[in-house]
Amino acid sequence: MLVFWVITIPAHAQTADSTEIDNQTQVLFLPALGSTPETGFMFGGVVMPQFKIGRSGAETRTSSVLFSGIYTTKNQVLVGLLADLIFPNEEWIAFGTYGGNYIPDSYWGIGPLTRNNQEVEMLYTEFNIEQTVLHQVRPSIFLGPYVEWSKRYNISFKDSQGEIIPTPEIPGADGSEKVGVGLMARSDRRNSNITPTRNHLVEFSFLMHPGWLGSTDPYNLWLLDTRKYIDLGGDENSILALQGLFRFTSGDPSFFDMSTVGGGQVNRGYYNGRYRDQNSVQVQAEWRKHLIGRFGFTMFAGSGEVWDRFEDITFEKTKWSLGAGLRFNLNKKNPTNIRIDYGIGRNSSGFYIQFGEAF
Repeated sequence: MLVFWVITIPAHAQTADSTEIDNQTQVLFLPALGSTPETGFMFGGVVMPQFKIGRSGAETRTSSVLFSGIYTTKNQVLVGLLADLIFPNEEWIAFGTYGGNYIPDSYWGIGPLTRNNQEVEMLYTEFNIEQTVLHQVRPSIFLGPYVEWSKRYNISFKDSQGEIIPTPEIPGADGSEKVGVGLMARSDRRNSNITPTRNHLVEFSFLMHPGWLGSTDPYNLWLLDTRKYIDLGGDENSILALQGLFRFTSGDPSFFDMSTVGGGQVNRGYYNGRYRDQNSVQVQAEWRKHLIGRFGFTMFAGSGEVWDRFEDITFEKTKWSLGAGLRFNLNKKNPTNIRIDYGIGRNSSGFYIQFGEAF
């Protein structure tokens, strides 16, 4: 059973001419009860203030900061902070994720044709930072620097009987550190960052991870994320959401930083990292329907593939997925959903209980 507490703390501001701006802060205190194939069931806590910065009005979307501390039934410890800050008139947007995790995980090898019986367990500790600061150069067009850092260490591998096995001869298996610098360009007309129902997002990122900055496995990354939201009925009760996600690398990324298929956001039903290689393409569609009160329903389908060299790409074994889910809205003022999804893939499935929409 899922139980959620919602505490609202109001804070109002006024303009010089005493015209009140709706600048209410709402703070969600939630027990972090969830599930993904990667974590098993999760237990912990989440605190998420939702607010508007300064004297932002209706033209500025709501900012949020999410703090989480989680322990899982797979003995993982996950601590994170996600900050999505939107400044008045959306002149600036700062988005960052910061985390530290101890993770027992699974690894099947590299390539699109790895077999289930190749699975081994790996354990490692990681710390990671990602930060963008975007400036609005034209209406709804943003551009700015993108930096990231991560370190993974204390890595070990075990077989299905729990016995330590030799470290695979792959980049990053003995530990890795990456320092990335680059740019992000974004066209963002969504009406909400958390639960969008209209318009689109197109986001392109380029990151270099050179050895002279400290990366142990130098590589370059190109990432294109395209999303479209269609209000089918004009009343935000029936939404068609579409996404295409394209990730390409060059150089010698560690196996942690390769492109993957699956996870809780795209191609639900596959363990994140079940398939990994230099490049990936994933697409998905989701129909979101409001049912009654705070409850909603979704159906989704997706497809994706990983590959090494472009001349070797084949879609004969494409990783398709299908699924459905339920939604519960925690905040009527700024819709914020808890989602419960079940996805089915090719010889694979996954059950997810998570905070916020998949995309």
